[in-house]
Amino acid sequence: MINQIFESLIAIVDFFNDPEQDEILLTKAGAAYDKNRLPIIVRVGRQNSLNVGELAKQLGKNHSSVSRQVDKLEAKGLLFSLTDSSDKRVHRVSLTPIGQALYQEINEARFELFDELFKGLKQEDITKLAESLEQLKNLLSKVKK
Repeated sequence: MINQIFESLIAIVDFFNDPEQDEILLTKAGAAYDKNRLPIIVRVGRQNSLNVGELAKQLGKNHSSVSRQVDKLEAKGLLFSLTDSSDKRVHRVSLTPIGQALYQEINEARFELFDELFKGLKQEDITKLAESLEQLKNLLSKVKK
């Protein structure tokens, strides 16, 4: 049973990490595809503000690579960064209004996709799935560090 859960989790992670899925969501959101755009916009949008080091850790990339990607998205008007008031070495990244609008469009595209995927399920099955995923998320949060 544990192996089945693990295999399902890997398949879910693969789905969400698939650049083709990013391209589908960005296209539905009316944005040009860029392999780095969606992961950064979604993570910054979900957390409102985070530093480049935190973002790099979440993306599994090195700091300098993510810093360059952030610079590119800043140049496109999607992000802005400010120096952290408590530590001048740290730059906090947030969405601009244009970035926030893109984040909303991506969420709407994702909701449409999942509405379509869940169309054949009963509401009680969707509720059970949501509860199980929430329980798993809570269990996994205890494993950190």
